[in-house]
Amino acid sequence: MSLTDNPETLLSLYRISQAASSSDSPRDAYLVVMGELQRLFAPLAATISLINPNSSLLEIEYSLGYPTETKDLSIHPGKGLVGRVAFNGEPILSNNVKADPRYVKLIDGVRSKIIAPMISGGHIIGVLSVSRAEIDAFTQEDLDHLVLLADESARVLQSVWHRRQLANQSDQLKALIEVGQNIVSNFETHSLWETVTEAAMELTRARLCTLQLFDSKTQKVKLLSARPLNQKYIENLGELDLSESLAGSAIRTKRQVEFSNITTPDYFDLKDVPHDSEVTSCLSTPMIYEGSVTGILNVFTKVRHRFPNSERRLLQAFADLAAVAAQNAELYTRVFNSEERLRKSERLTTLGLLSAEIAHEIRNPLTVIKLLFSSLNLDYPDTDPRHKDKQVIKEKFNQLEEIVSKVLSFGKAPEGIFTLWDIDELVADTCLLVRHKMRQLKIDIEHQPANLKSRVNGNKGQLQQVLLNLIINASDAMPDGGRLTISTTSEESEKGKNIILYVEDTGTGIPENLVERVFDSFLTDKPEGTGLGLSIVKRILRTHHGDIAVSKTGPTGTTMRITLPAHR
Repeated sequence: MSLTDNPETLLSLYRISQAASSSDSPRDAYLVVMGELQRLFAPLAATISLINPNSSLLEIEYSLGYPTETKDLSIHPGKGLVGRVAFNGEPILSNNVKADPRYVKLIDGVRSKIIAPMISGGHIIGVLSVSRAEIDAFTQEDLDHLVLLADESARVLQSVWHRRQLANQSDQLKALIEVGQNIVSNFETHSLWETVTEAAMELTRARLCTLQLFDSKTQKVKLLSARPLNQKYIENLGELDLSESLAGSAIRTKRQVEFSNITTPDYFDLKDVPHDSEVTSCLSTPMIYEGSVTGILNVFTKVRHRFPNSERRLLQAFADLAAVAAQNAELYTRVFNSEERLRKSERLTTLGLLSAEIAHEIRNPLTVIKLLFSSLNLDYPDTDPRHKDKQVIKEKFNQLEEIVSKVLSFGKAPEGIFTLWDIDELVADTCLLVRHKMRQLKIDIEHQPANLKSRVNGNKGQLQQVLLNLIINASDAMPDGGRLTISTTSEESEKGKNIILYVEDTGTGIPENLVERVFDSFLTDKPEGTGLGLSIVKRILRTHHGDIAVSKTGPTGTTMRITLPAHR
């Protein structure tokens, strides 16, 4: 009779196989396997031992009849009966363990043992061991039964581990998406680093996580964040050369570097190794943006740990996401500063125009007074004190005239350097600058290029200032969010081909009483406005031989029409 024809063996194999789908965790599967070992063999003691992939040692995962202190016991493959089976993959039947030189005593009362390897995919993953108190307690048939149970147990455990791994990966992916959404919307760099390290801790359940930034110019790294927070550890480090840092290898290779045991003397010279934080293993992951390393994310574990590929891929994806978020935060800061400079530029322009108008108004009466004074033909002898007074008055007239001329000359805006620019690329670059600001204001900005491949001859900075002014005005008109569309087209005129840009918003529109004068200086309905934004826009466009007009406006939005001559 075949072993699989044995009803009791078949029942045990069936119950163990069902654990593959019914067990939510490896422990649930261990309970099923141990229950069948008890039912079939009525043992004094039994163990399910697995090989730890990190240490390569055989560890007891679940036991019957063993004291609690043996739970943390590790066995080197090849040592003792159980270790030998784990080493060579051959089952053992020993009906008198006291006479067996291979036996290592762990508990009292054992006289007979049968041990079978658990093999999956050609690899030994652990062993099943059953012990009794009598000599000659087992037969070869018992060992063969145990081998069948061990094979089925290995298959079930692999299935449970695989399902659990998929569940963990699903959870990690969800966490990665959630964390990604949080960090890419964080534009304050200091809090961004804290968010990244906290998220890495949550994703990996590590003991410690640190983030270091790398300066490619100085070839130094600086610790910016650590979780759990250790301010003293951060402050004591400062900037480190690559030779002094654990991050040096990952920065040079641009690849993840795993350190299995950083407690050895080999790492004592590295200043950023947290020797007092009860950590053993570390994975350093480079934060890479456009092929360059911008920082390092270090994950530390309390016990010795071999980081599987799934964890490596997760951390690399997260580190790269953090690098992109850092660049976004930097870009947002630059855009915010540019907007502030634009506001200051408007105020300075206001002052300049006001000064020019005052100087212009002063020059006319000053010229009249100067001419009238000269026509008086006041001629006094050199000895007369009035002769000196006359000279002083003439000098002051000339000085005032020189001051007025300087003010008027200063008030003229320089045209700058004009070069050829692709209009669609220029608009796309401007939209890129403001995309985060628009997202924050809940405004969808859309560029609809006409793919004209047409170029304009102009100053890029001034043309972008035109677009930024219009975008800012449009965003002010949409306080609750909306849509901003910039589209390009072309048309022929008597003077040649023109490029047309439409800037369309879904805001509240321009008040009817302001439409005709919207491009006048100092005209504004905003409490903090200067009334110069659109007048500056019109002046810049005219220096580029172009113009701007209100195409349409109303309660559903405003469309501005920009005209620029295409380069012939």
